[in-house]
Amino acid sequence: MDWRMESGHGHSLQYVAENPYSIPTHVLIASEYLGLGYPDLASGAAYKALLLSDALENDAEEYHDEACEALKTVIQGQPLEDRIKIIRQAMDAGIQNGGVSPELDPALDIEVTLWLKVHYLLIIYRILARSLLLCSSYRTAYSYAQQGLSLYSDDEELMDLRQTIRGEVARLHGTQAEDPPNEWPDQGFVRRELYPWNDREPNRIADVEQINILMSNVSDKLEVRAVELPALTGDTHTTVTQLGVFAKVDIEPGEIVLNETSLLTANNKLQDALCDACSAGLPEMGSAGWENAVVCDDCEVVFCSDWCFESARGSYHPALCGQDVEAIAKDVPPAQAADSLYSLLLLRALAMAETQEVHPLELPGIRYIWGDFSPTPDVDSPTYQDLESPASCLVPRTLPFSFENNVRLPFHMLEKMDVDIFANTQYDVWVFNTLYAKFRGTASARLSGLDGRAIRGPEVSAVHPMWCLANHSCDPNVSWEWGGAMKFWAKESRAAWMGKDGTRTVMAQAGIKKDEEIMNHYCDIDLPVQERREWARGALGGDCLCPRCVYEAESATSK
Repeated sequence: MDWRMESGHGHSLQYVAENPYSIPTHVLIASEYLGLGYPDLASGAAYKALLLSDALENDAEEYHDEACEALKTVIQGQPLEDRIKIIRQAMDAGIQNGGVSPELDPALDIEVTLWLKVHYLLIIYRILARSLLLCSSYRTAYSYAQQGLSLYSDDEELMDLRQTIRGEVARLHGTQAEDPPNEWPDQGFVRRELYPWNDREPNRIADVEQINILMSNVSDKLEVRAVELPALTGDTHTTVTQLGVFAKVDIEPGEIVLNETSLLTANNKLQDALCDACSAGLPEMGSAGWENAVVCDDCEVVFCSDWCFESARGSYHPALCGQDVEAIAKDVPPAQAADSLYSLLLLRALAMAETQEVHPLELPGIRYIWGDFSPTPDVDSPTYQDLESPASCLVPRTLPFSFENNVRLPFHMLEKMDVDIFANTQYDVWVFNTLYAKFRGTASARLSGLDGRAIRGPEVSAVHPMWCLANHSCDPNVSWEWGGAMKFWAKESRAAWMGKDGTRTVMAQAGIKKDEEIMNHYCDIDLPVQERREWARGALGGDCLCPRCVYEAESATSK
């Protein structure tokens, strides 16, 4: 039986869509995700259940009535003996005398409160603690274990999980149990896959004609074709079919061949003078160039031109205008700068989806981006040997994950945009993860300090869907520059390869011939081969196997 199509309560994902405010439904899907080896997705479903639990307990919360009615419906469908059992358990635990819950709200159906307190809330905390442990999000896992134990102090499973979390932190990071949990690591890695239920991913090879229509908007000299690439697993005999960019005509050295503007941009500096749409630098206020700038009358966000303003209004700005999102993920410490940019790219993508009324994965600027996905294992294969050990995972985990960036913050962004995160099921953790996978392999970044300011790490990022279709080489035939628009031009000189005797040799001439593949670069090509491979691994998903890297690696080992 395919778990995606059938479950004890019918089609699981469809059941969530039909019962978005049901705490039991989110607990059910969280349990399924955990059993299938997706603890990150389990934490997201459990978090939604926890938010609904908070809403149920507070009649001032926005979704209080919906959560209450949904839980009542589930309770009324339970056998009478189960309903009596819950009431007896509550009486035995002294729930009405200040036991595991605060004083009951007389305005709330007492049975609803008892089912929440005696049954569902405990399960939610167990799932959150266990799933985040498996994601190596030790700090947050420990926090939820502690929260659960503050309500259910005698629960052995939560106590065992708390001890396991302490042991994992001490074993892996040399942190003693008495060290403050707020200093514990909180970021791990999760599976980077095309989820089996993701029916939004196009067949990129079959859609080459459509992709070339998009390419024609940014270049009249390039086209997209299918190409065989080495699988980056160390086995040079294995290839995969992907897309590449090729020259339609001969291209001279220095000739510009692509000019692409993207609105899928991010800037993590709150006060810096950058266009909200394209992230180009703004002219000084009062200067001649300032006459071209446009300020939104409703929120005072500044755009460098009327084109950017009108494009933003049609693409993403209405979802964000006046919604108090300006400070999200801004002005973070340098160590968090890269993660903040990915979060802000996610915010922009979600705003685009809301404004354009499309699924986030079907946005034109995102749809054809490849996310460097690992093969999806067979559904029947075990994923974890031990549900208390992150290291027992039997499948690759290459997508960086933290509860803050992959779960809490995206839902917070949507709430800021007045999106109902329960009813709109197109916004879920598996969608966020898929977007992050695409961004991490394709987004370009611009460092601070390029205009004389202090160096603070990456501060601006963007996704240019046509630019990123060009494959990587450490001997690229094009250079690129991003400053409001992404531009490709044919390199005027090619890289020199390092031989085993230390001599450097240029292996190719500048310029690009018709039908030659356009080769981009995702790392500093002046670095030694091992350092280049380390830097590019995050974007490529493995060691670079371009001819230069293979040649230089062999030369280094034969010295």
